[in-house]
Amino acid sequence: MLIVGENISVTSKIVGEAIRNRDARPIIDMARAQKEAGANYVDINIGPATKNGEELMQWIVQTIQNEVDIPLALDTKNTSAIEAGLKVHKGTAMINSVTGDKDKLDILMPMAKKYNAKIVGIALSEKGVPPDVDSRIEVIMNIVNAALEYNVPLSDLYLDPIVLPVAVMQQQVYNCIEGLKAFKQLKDLMGLPDEPKTIVGLSNVSQSSPLALKSLINRTYLIILLSHGLDSAICDPLDKELMNAVKTFDILTNRILYAHSYLD
Repeated sequence: MLIVGENISVTSKIVGEAIRNRDARPIIDMARAQKEAGANYVDINIGPATKNGEELMQWIVQTIQNEVDIPLALDTKNTSAIEAGLKVHKGTAMINSVTGDKDKLDILMPMAKKYNAKIVGIALSEKGVPPDVDSRIEVIMNIVNAALEYNVPLSDLYLDPIVLPVAVMQQQVYNCIEGLKAFKQLKDLMGLPDEPKTIVGLSNVSQSSPLALKSLINRTYLIILLSHGLDSAICDPLDKELMNAVKTFDILTNRILYAHSYLD
């Protein structure tokens, strides 16, 4: 499974202060720690970035990649900042993320093609979170069709069925599972030449839950989603119990060879 480390976000006090002060060390340390814990990508969420977004994105991309050899997921609503980051990114970047709105699709899909970037397509539109599974599928089909229109390889497209907090919207947490199952059938349903991958923002499921429950909820939900074919998760790789659950799932589903030391 592809792990995208979630910890470099402007919403974090440490990261927010580091960004304001252009203090590279905390950001480099976070990126390195996530890579060492097993992350394949590191998400860099700079928020709306309405002021100096292009400069900020280039600074953080170069700050990390000059010290840590890992690809990045560029996370902001500022599409100009995303392109600025793609211009200086080493290797295959990920764009996180594009909604089903045509204006966003017409900007970000060509950008993904131009820079050979992976792209997250999220089951969200200008109307908000779709109320049911069928509505999620409708949004995602628009995203898949846009990828086909702009010749973005479907193998580089990651579809997100939207994870919401179980403490607030329990039925929607179940709808996410059903949405994921439906997304895995899109290749046959739409007659696609290749199968898009799937991804979730895992930690959303435990928002508003007590701290003592968060890790348990996250890893249990992740195993449920993995059992239905999930390919990737944006999550906290520093959660050792979570990462151990992923490794154990891989053992029990015959993806890696068993050894007593598989957790080492």
